Amino acid sequence: MRIFKRIVIALAVIACLVVGAYYLFHIQEVKVEGTQYYSDAEIKKMVFQKKFSDNQLGLWFYEKTTGFETLPFVETVQIENTGIGKVTLHVYDKTVSGCIKYMGQYVYFDKDGIVLQTLPEKKKDVLVVTGINFGTFSVGEAFKVQDEEVFRSIMNLSQLIAHYKVPVKRMHVDTSTFLLYSGNLQIYLGRKKMYDDEISNLSQVLKKASEEKLKLSGTIHMENYQKGDSIIVDTKTQNKTTTKEKDKKSEQ
Repeated sequence: MRIFKRIVIALAVIACLVVGAYYLFHIQEVKVEGTQYYSDAEIKKMVFQKKFSDNQLGLWFYEKTTGFETLPFVETVQIENTGIGKVTLHVYDKTVSGCIKYMGQYVYFDKDGIVLQTLPEKKKDVLVVTGINFGTFSVGEAFKVQDEEVFRSIMNLSQLIAHYKVPVKRMHVDTSTFLLYSGNLQIYLGRKKMYDDEISNLSQVLKKASEEKLKLSGTIHMENYQKGDSIIVDTKTQNKTTTKEKDKKSEQ
């Protein structure tokens, strides 16, 4: 009988501790940091969908064991406990290199050409690639293209544009050149395998123009560009903040 009472008491104490811990560590304040593709509500829904995940202990258990179901553009989520009942969700997005438009949908791909997701809307600041048939594709798999060399050049360019944060909205591919559209500028790159020097120098030119509040319009020809060459920009609009140097050519 005494053993039975001891068992009952022990179970009661354990139950009290569990209930107390549940309410003590119940999550009441959540901050979301890091993502540029999803709203706070979407991230919270992703993280807190499992049973007891609204508790810091339960959330810690899931983070260390099964992890979380992730959204297409999310690489991982790290949990930071900032106090009792308070957590910060640090979201690390996947690198989205660009998208193509296909049958009214935008098909997003990463640096390896793997399809991440198809959506009816275009996400802000994502490069659109036109002028090439990407062939068949499935979400989670790489594009199956006929011209692997052109495909590798597209991947190289899209990664460089993202890395240097060049404000390019569209990349068009044709038989003789890769054409970039940046504001009112058209940049002709020719057909090469790698464009590291071109994009590195181009980013400096556009950054300098932005700092000087110059609105550039016209064309840049880089088909025969060699490392160390100057970039000539045909400027057709004047600086809005000043009246100097109308139709100036900016050279670097």
